[in-house]
Amino acid sequence: MSAEEIHTVNNLEAIRHLSPDVTVLKGDGLGDPEIMAIASLPQLRELDLSGCEEVTDGSVSELRRLFSLEKLDLSFCNQITDASLIVLAGLPALRFLNLNWCYGVTDAGLSALGQCQTLESLSLWSCEDVTDAGVEALASLPALRTLELPEFAAITDRALSVLSARASNLESLRLDHLHEISDEGFACLGELKRLRSVVVQSCPKVSADAVAALRKALPECQVSFKT
Repeated sequence: MSAEEIHTVNNLEAIRHLSPDVTVLKGDGLGDPEIMAIASLPQLRELDLSGCEEVTDGSVSELRRLFSLEKLDLSFCNQITDASLIVLAGLPALRFLNLNWCYGVTDAGLSALGQCQTLESLSLWSCEDVTDAGVEALASLPALRTLELPEFAAITDRALSVLSARASNLESLRLDHLHEISDEGFACLGELKRLRSVVVQSCPKVSADAVAALRKALPECQVSFKT
């Protein structure tokens, strides 16, 4: 969250007493009624709803009114689906989006996010229904700098090939427990000249030799490798 003052709220009454000028907000155990109230805060720039497991697509769709929203954390909001992403893709200032452990996210939602031209950072831990098609939909985002892909997903070398061809501004990439990614796809990352951080963990078809080759191709990139 931002260095600005963070307001933490855990009930509807607390939200109603907030100044309309609040810019940074963290929710604790909130549900749909509280999120709908938050959607009336016109200056909100950062919203952390991590762990708000009662939140659904119905209230997330109301966030479309937050035209200044730049950063949104929905991790562990595991009732939301692609319907939320279709709405969020229309937010004109959205730069950072965390969807970790949002199990209902699929390629269809990422296809919608592929239209969010301001998006710089996207985290997808445990969104296991994502495939190459979803990654490809994100690859052409002009501002995308950080991408953390889900574990145990059906993501292959094809996704890395497309990322390497299109995501020219990518600086940070996470690959974890992706069993279909191999040395061939990993080698493509050498085309991403702005890469500064790659984490590859428990990807059994990626070898130490491929990691060494990437380090040589991108000497300014820190490559973390764990088998």
